[in-house]
Amino acid sequence: MHSTVDRQKMYVEWLREDDRFSDMLVQISQAINGHAFPKLKLRYKPSLVQLEGGISHLPLLDPSIRATPLAPSEWRKRLEAVNEINEASNENINTEHILLDVRNGSSSSSKIPFACILLAESALNFGYEWDIGHFQGARRPYVDCFRSTSFGLSETEDIASDPLANVDKEKIDILMYCTGGIRCDVYSTILRQRGFQNLYTLKGGVSHYLKNEGPAEWVGNLFVFDSRLSLPPSAYKPKSMVKVSKGELVSKNNPFARCYICGSQVSELRHRNCANLDCNLLFLCCKDCVKDFRGCCCVNCITAPRLRPVLSEHQRYKKWHIYRDL
Repeated sequence: MHSTVDRQKMYVEWLREDDRFSDMLVQISQAINGHAFPKLKLRYKPSLVQLEGGISHLPLLDPSIRATPLAPSEWRKRLEAVNEINEASNENINTEHILLDVRNGSSSSSKIPFACILLAESALNFGYEWDIGHFQGARRPYVDCFRSTSFGLSETEDIASDPLANVDKEKIDILMYCTGGIRCDVYSTILRQRGFQNLYTLKGGVSHYLKNEGPAEWVGNLFVFDSRLSLPPSAYKPKSMVKVSKGELVSKNNPFARCYICGSQVSELRHRNCANLDCNLLFLCCKDCVKDFRGCCCVNCITAPRLRPVLSEHQRYKKWHIYRDL
């Protein structure tokens, strides 16, 4: 009998026999405990990346239109150079380089109570992927989801919401990254059509980087879209002897991960869903607030009619009928 990893490797080898996929980057993410995907679910999606207005009109197959991909080692050198310049000048923003995080902005839910929406706006609950991990010096996304990303597209001059507003499109180097690299290819094509010249992406995304370079220049954990929710850099390169990076020092001395409710530092870089089924907000929460708010994100959700029990730290909610029947 072949193990799961052996079957994966056999499939990849068979796939690469096709000339069209001979140089395709394939990433395998190991589960820390048990099986990361105990059930196989196949769902048809016209496109993995959704943007307002669609992407069918974009020349995504033309590599000359997309950004220049940088190998993890080259990406690390670039960030180290940029961050050294920022430290030397005591600035948080480099005027010649812009590092964009183009992952999801805030957690989405089909039915969020109005009171929770007000709380989310007041707490600036954007950038839920950024909140548990990001590259040192990256801009925090201030959009509700990737679908509405508008870096470099808005007519406003508000640099706080659009870091590409009023920049020199021919001189500024724009470095962008996402989890696996797919969103960057799409969005860099849009920016190229808007006149931005110096575009660079991280080849293979953050997961590929952590596997090759470890946590250098990275702060925190990596958000993943399965039951694990969050993976530390050691999950990608467990045997590496990487020196303590500036990013690790930042995460210890100036904690960036804060409780959504009280604002205190959280002890675990992992989100949880609101116990109110009709809210289901994905948020960071300290242990005290988990207990006081019974797993909910706000006071209003505590009295919701469809309230699920408080889960332990590493559990995910199951179907509603399981808790309803109880």
